[in-house]
Amino acid sequence: MENTFDQGLCLAYLKKGRLRSAMEYLAQFPEQAELCRRCTSLFQQENYLSYDVDGSLQDILLAYQKYYRDAFYLEQRPEEAAERLRARLAGLLPADCGAALDELEERAAEAFRAGGLHFLGGRTGGWYGPYIWRTEELKRYTVELPDGVQEYAVKLLDGFVMESWLSYLTFGMSGTGGWSNGDGLIHCVRRHYDPDSESFQVSLLKHEAQHASDQGRYPGMSSEDLEYRAKLVELIYSEERPLLDQFLREADASNAGNGHGLAAERIARGFQARLDRGRAELAGLPIREVQAASLALFRESAGDMDRKYL
Repeated sequence: MENTFDQGLCLAYLKKGRLRSAMEYLAQFPEQAELCRRCTSLFQQENYLSYDVDGSLQDILLAYQKYYRDAFYLEQRPEEAAERLRARLAGLLPADCGAALDELEERAAEAFRAGGLHFLGGRTGGWYGPYIWRTEELKRYTVELPDGVQEYAVKLLDGFVMESWLSYLTFGMSGTGGWSNGDGLIHCVRRHYDPDSESFQVSLLKHEAQHASDQGRYPGMSSEDLEYRAKLVELIYSEERPLLDQFLREADASNAGNGHGLAAERIARGFQARLDRGRAELAGLPIREVQAASLALFRESAGDMDRKYL
């Protein structure tokens, strides 16, 4: 048993979808008893959360909550958990009983839009879980990337009802901070960021702007490739945070659907090869060494992307 609770390690388990590992880790620390109790109540005893939405929308959110339990607590195969979600939504929404999950999520989006809410379905990191919010504000930012400077439009989103699976697993303590859908527009979950912070300027703006740039240049780019290049951009520009240490913890080659974990694993291997060091020796590298290696790996990846997608 470890003496000191490490929140970063606990979050690393959850970002990989390893809920049971996170719960087992939490149980080692008496000061985390309340969080353990909440996890047990929600995932083991099925005391699901209620939301400030109309009854029919509440039923849809309950279907997603049961999916989270299936996928992360019961550890069902991703295909099985998704099929159970599809069947539950098919019983709630006006569609053919054999409708695909993507079609049912579009029906769900229509129901939430009718209630004055925004809804984005699909998968994040290999798992389903909608983003549902009330308000948004459009701003423009000039963003510097390794390949040049460009202006990007950013939607700042507020009033979230549901923030996909990671926020649910962590009771809102963590979650996806933003995304780019391939249309050049960056979406930002405002509550996660101080606009003057490096986290906002680098991990949101530069990360998502790199996605938007790559999606425009390389149609059909895989999630792993997108995340690999965007995470390298974070490492190139970060001055204040040990992001490489974070990515080393999040590295995961075992889940083919989790682009973030695969990209972090690829970064770890790239650093090992470039610096000729074991993985344990990469933690705590000086920022300038991290930035230089990251820029070199980013430049190398451009040729790989050209060959793969052009």
